Amino acid sequence: MNKKSLVLLIIGFLLLIVAFIISSYNIIKLIFLLVGIILCSIGIYVNYKNYITSILVCLFLLIASYGIDTFLFYKFDKIPIFVYEVVSNNKVKVYNSLFYRIFDCNNSLILDYGYKKNYVCDNLALDQIDINEFLSDFENVYEKYNNKFVKITGKISKISGNDYLELNSYTLGENKLNGYVNFNSNYIVRVKVNENLSKYRIYDDITVIGRLESMKVDNGVFIFELVDSKLIASNVYDSFEYEVINSDDKDLISYVNLQNYYLYGINTIYLKYSNDTIYELNYLITDSRITLDDILKDANSEEILRNEEGEIVANKYILKKFNILVCNNDKKIIANKDYNLGVDLCDN
Repeated sequence: MNKKSLVLLIIGFLLLIVAFIISSYNIIKLIFLLVGIILCSIGIYVNYKNYITSILVCLFLLIASYGIDTFLFYKFDKIPIFVYEVVSNNKVKVYNSLFYRIFDCNNSLILDYGYKKNYVCDNLALDQIDINEFLSDFENVYEKYNNKFVKITGKISKISGNDYLELNSYTLGENKLNGYVNFNSNYIVRVKVNENLSKYRIYDDITVIGRLESMKVDNGVFIFELVDSKLIASNVYDSFEYEVINSDDKDLISYVNLQNYYLYGINTIYLKYSNDTIYELNYLITDSRITLDDILKDANSEEILRNEEGEIVANKYILKKFNILVCNNDKKIIANKDYNLGVDLCDN
């Protein structure tokens, strides 16, 4: 082997070794590796004057380097060379390679072979961005967050089967009941999902985490698509208090027709989750978001009511702000606390 070829091979192998010694992610590692492989290939050509041999050596070194690179990650959790880094913030980074990616969750490495996993880091690792703030600078959103994971909180504006849901920017109007807002249909965050969406409804508060994959304009509508997503139901729905508007009416008023609910001495009932999140009880019942059993869980006591023949006609439940009469004929009467509940109401 001539001297020039030997020098090229020595320098090339030294660069390869240095590339693997550097521990943290750095583009210089990849540059050293590629330059080292090229120098080794040139050294082989200088010695043998054969393009095919030089090319085969180059391919062998590439494949061998990729294999060693992957092995060092598996064995020693060493950040690979053949990756490019996407930094969402100082706690969430992703290293993308040809067949796999690695989530760096605050220095804890998680392998995702085949790009199959959704977001795997801690939910609190990302800062929360309101949907209105996120879309306020829509012209620069894609440039700022392209391929990064973001955490956005907002309201659901559309649900498409189990394929995706959408969040629009919105404004609050005078009518805030049942989560209602005025959506801006010109700016949309579309979240592709891999989970059952049956528990979610339009106007629900929600937080989504996903990777901003693309941005497109469709008939003047800006659509930002999130993938590898994770949905986080809002904790605003974890607790509530009833707000009851009583009346002096002595008649039974139909409340939820198809389910035989009636009001007795009550105008309406609200569930207040927060100052800005108030739902009508009949809306929640109709939408199957709350059931009779859910309501009766808060009952302080129960009494069995019988007719003159001693037959059980109904069960009376005492709650904090109203009472409920559940008749055997499936009639359910939500009543003013000050009103007496008798079995005759079941027949009215």
